[in-house]
Amino acid sequence: MKLNFSADDASTKLILLYMLEQIEIPLSEHFIFDICTSRNDWINYMECKMILPDLINFNMIYTPDSPENKNPRYTLTAMGRNCLASFYQDIPEQLRAKISDFCKTNRMYFKRLQEYVAEFKKNSDGTYMVVMKIIDATSNTPTFEIKINLQSRAEAVKAVELWQEKAPNFYEFVYTNLLDWSTKGE
Repeated sequence: MKLNFSADDASTKLILLYMLEQIEIPLSEHFIFDICTSRNDWINYMECKMILPDLINFNMIYTPDSPENKNPRYTLTAMGRNCLASFYQDIPEQLRAKISDFCKTNRMYFKRLQEYVAEFKKNSDGTYMVVMKIIDATSNTPTFEIKINLQSRAEAVKAVELWQEKAPNFYEFVYTNLLDWSTKGE
């Protein structure tokens, strides 16, 4: 397979590959665009939108998620890593440093945004149903889910905001107490 890229096209693709390597977690399309175009000016939005399918087609990135997943996450393939290893020096050193610093500083933030998900909706009786989930990074499916009915929108908003911070504690509490309970019955 021959890769026909213009010089600008190739460097843009290398930047995206380098970002995925440095962030070290699979990212959804939304977060790829957010990191590369909105939060940083490494790639313009239209270029990013066009190169993502190219990188998938050339087997440089893939999604470990199931095909029916509405919000797949992308990561590097072995071919993508090899390509990057061969050509990463074509990315200016100063830009590589910026990408590495950003990814190192923000990795856990983006991981939490993708793995600790919460949303709410208004019920017909005026209360709010809040659904809080912990999503497994490898399968992109919920491993833990809590649904709670709250009386006001303000309570629902607060619960959604706090979930990012509190999710690991909830999971640990339930897991520990569930196992403790189950062993007492033996």
